[in-house]
Amino acid sequence: MHVTLKETRLGLRNSTTRLPFRYGSACLTRCPQAVLQVAVEADGVAGIGYSGDCLPPSWFDKSPGKPFAEQVRDMLAVIGLAEEVFAASYAQPTAFFPAWLESVRTVHAECTARGVPPLLASLGTSLVERAMVDALCRVTGTSFAVAVRRNLLGLVPADVHSALAGCEPAAWLPAQPVEAIYVRHTVGLGDPLTDAEISDDERLEDGFPQSLEEYVRRDGLRYFKIKVANDLPHDLDRLGKIARIVEAYRGGDYGVTIDGNEQYRQANEFDQLIEAMRREPDLALLWRNTVAIEQPLERSIALGSEQTRGIRELSGSKPVIIDESDGSLDSYRQAIELGYRGVSSKNCKGPIKSLLNAGLTWLANERGARSDYLMTGEDLCTVGVVPVQADLCLVATLGLHHVERNGHHYHPGLTYLPAEEQEAALAAHPDLYARQRNIIAPRIVDGKFLIGTLQCPGFGFACLPDMETMQSRETWRFESLGM
Repeated sequence: MHVTLKETRLGLRNSTTRLPFRYGSACLTRCPQAVLQVAVEADGVAGIGYSGDCLPPSWFDKSPGKPFAEQVRDMLAVIGLAEEVFAASYAQPTAFFPAWLESVRTVHAECTARGVPPLLASLGTSLVERAMVDALCRVTGTSFAVAVRRNLLGLVPADVHSALAGCEPAAWLPAQPVEAIYVRHTVGLGDPLTDAEISDDERLEDGFPQSLEEYVRRDGLRYFKIKVANDLPHDLDRLGKIARIVEAYRGGDYGVTIDGNEQYRQANEFDQLIEAMRREPDLALLWRNTVAIEQPLERSIALGSEQTRGIRELSGSKPVIIDESDGSLDSYRQAIELGYRGVSSKNCKGPIKSLLNAGLTWLANERGARSDYLMTGEDLCTVGVVPVQADLCLVATLGLHHVERNGHHYHPGLTYLPAEEQEAALAAHPDLYARQRNIIAPRIVDGKFLIGTLQCPGFGFACLPDMETMQSRETWRFESLGM
């Protein structure tokens, strides 16, 4: 398939959370939501595609003291850079994959020269990549899962990872994408655990769960992602409370991931937490049910051999995976060599990279004969329609069993969208969305999202955004967030 990138257009609109989301040193209450539209021509056929993400504080770039306004400016600049580079690579009809690889490498090289973190560079490239993939799927009338299994994008995995020579994604992907996936509920650093913890002035009256206890009771959750703060007494106390709540409703039938969110700048600090968890009788079941430990070490040291001696030892019993350190195409390969046993999938880091990382996982597991290495599905507090559904479409294609999904918890459904787009989402995807407490929002059924309708032409969404209802990058102002 030979592709020309004709035009790109970025739209922005603001969203406000129903609950503050505290992760690491950041707290998300308001942020811009970005949607990118591209116009392509593929083998002489014109098509339009879309991608989207929220632009949150202190995740792509955790430079101490950098104001959120400056972070947003940097995110928009990287997106603009990626648009320019991809436009140059696809100025004339060209095969999709070689031009994609050239574009990604060019953007990352330029960002390195500018001192821009690799993870932030990936945001820019992934937005253009996703929108182009969406357009190409629509041009060919195929779903993302079908396009990937048939390799309509012409991926040559060995051009990125020589170990995958002679292989295509169909070798390691399931025959069919999953149509239901367990929600791995985020327990943020500031989230109330019980109803009794919520003061009268903090209690929401929107009819949706607020405390962990209420979520478990009402939604039948069985997977959880628990944030830890590198405060040993506080973390142990909180983990104990979480274990008691979950076990009161689920007994031993649950799984957790422990998310360090780069809170540990010395490996021995994290080692103390793990040793204490192993010793604590009240945490015995939670530790046994821990599926993986995510990115405990700050990214500047996470892939350094001098700080990762304990990672290899810990991974002998519990997989330790990278997330924020997965900034470049070869990050996961480096992590495996250091003793990590997995990596997260996030659309904001690039779906093609996730597909290739799945291939590395398959190889590390002796071409599927073992299950020692794993991929997890993670979130960027994304909300519907485009960002959430494309990411769910990706993890469905990868065949993941559960996915962190916190946007439905921290955001008030689709209320940030125009009414027409909310209704269109409900009509096109009635398995994922429902009218609840007078708003349209994702619904959880026995702990799962039902996502069969995401297998439609395109990258997981049948209803398209209206760019005219958004602000351009030239007219949007940070002050509009009211922060």
